[in-house]
Amino acid sequence: MQKIHTLLLLTLLFLAAACSNSEEGDPLDVYREIAYNALSSAEKATVISDWRQAEVEAWVDGYYLVVFQSTDASLGDIRVVVDPLAGTVVEILPRQ
Repeated sequence: MQKIHTLLLLTLLFLAAACSNSEEGDPLDVYREIAYNALSSAEKATVISDWRQAEVEAWVDGYYLVVFQSTDASLGDIRVVVDPLAGTVVEILPRQ
């Protein structure tokens, strides 16, 4: 039941943001920015292309996963879990 409430709240938040946003921007940009700001300067230096184009996908428990492609193929991409309700980073996942 808690998951249903969380899902409904997220849906309402997205709808409210979409309706109140007069600009033609991606509503997921806020999660990209939260994730990017949590990276160290060394991690930011390895991000390929524009961080504003990072992939964002649904994650467990209503969180979102932001994936920044990295120049360091041996370490893999930088993956950051964001809590959309709190607007904070939950964790930066280990690189693979």
